[in-house]
Amino acid sequence: MHANVKAARRLVSSISSFTPRYEFPKYNMPLTDFKGHQLKALRKFERLAPQMNMIIELRDIRAPLSTRNVIFDRIARKENNLMKLVVYTRKDLMPNNKEYIRKLKNWHEELGEKFVLLDCRNKIEVKNLLKILEWQNYELEKNGGYLPMGYRALITGMPNVGKSTLINSLRAIFQGQDRESMGGKRKKVAKTGAEAGVTRTTSEVIRVASRNVESRNEIYLIDTPGIGVPGRISDHNRMLALALCGSVKNNLIDPIFQADYLLYLMNLQNQNDGKEEFYPKSHTSPTNDIYDVLKRLQMHKSQNDKSTAIEWTNKWRLRGKGIIFDPEVLLSNDEFSYKKYVDDQLKKLGELSYERFSKRLIGNPNQIFSK
Repeated sequence: MHANVKAARRLVSSISSFTPRYEFPKYNMPLTDFKGHQLKALRKFERLAPQMNMIIELRDIRAPLSTRNVIFDRIARKENNLMKLVVYTRKDLMPNNKEYIRKLKNWHEELGEKFVLLDCRNKIEVKNLLKILEWQNYELEKNGGYLPMGYRALITGMPNVGKSTLINSLRAIFQGQDRESMGGKRKKVAKTGAEAGVTRTTSEVIRVASRNVESRNEIYLIDTPGIGVPGRISDHNRMLALALCGSVKNNLIDPIFQADYLLYLMNLQNQNDGKEEFYPKSHTSPTNDIYDVLKRLQMHKSQNDKSTAIEWTNKWRLRGKGIIFDPEVLLSNDEFSYKKYVDDQLKKLGELSYERFSKRLIGNPNQIFSK
């Protein structure tokens, strides 16, 4: 049974007068947003991997599956000595969800992965990540691992998950800019933006820690552009989740489709417990009709459904708290196996093969992977 169906049926007994949709319709939409600059970055990523000491993969806390890129798993597994750290960003948008954190802990223990959660603009949390880098550097050097080129970590992830923001925050700490928040004015070393695809090239090394009495190794980060996945390992729900995270271009998927998927997820996660409503009258009159919701949201007669959908999804993309974009998170460990999911994704991925893909990138992005 599909994970979304299980999640919906579980809620029926607790919502006596309303039944959320068991499945979401498969609208006609692209299943990938893989671009030429991503192919170039991926090739460089493979060349750089043997020179790295750590891969830091950023994922959006609201979509831990959709923003996981198995391409990085495939490359990292070729380098046995390469440590991988998963960083879940936008922690501030998923506050005080202990059950969710336990779920992530169980998932990552299945694969022996290490992970942390942080807000890339929170100085204290970013400092804690820097301490992890410094500790790994210290442990490596203690075991005879002096590195003439310094300790190097590659920052990777899907588009617009916070890579450049994190690098700028780490760099600001290194420069001694002592602020309560990382949102003040400073010189950026990595370009940031609200849309996917701001970083388009793999940048030069960026120093975030100097030699000191405890270590002869400096610590460097390398920023990379966000890299998506091919259509063969994606599906409609994954693309919609990425759209809600801002990890694909805003105009790639119809805003009504995005708004409808957001409504679908909200109804699955109904919180009729005194908390703020997900949408107008969601507590008293929940609905599966997106056009009904859009009408409730419209404040002026001049607003149309499309503009209202854009405004509503943008609000939740940037500031909405407490909504999970991957419904599998709502399932128990018996109903959904994280390890099996990752293994299945790796099987679908196959071995990386660039030759055929580079000839007709726009025509068929799936050609990057062998069959």
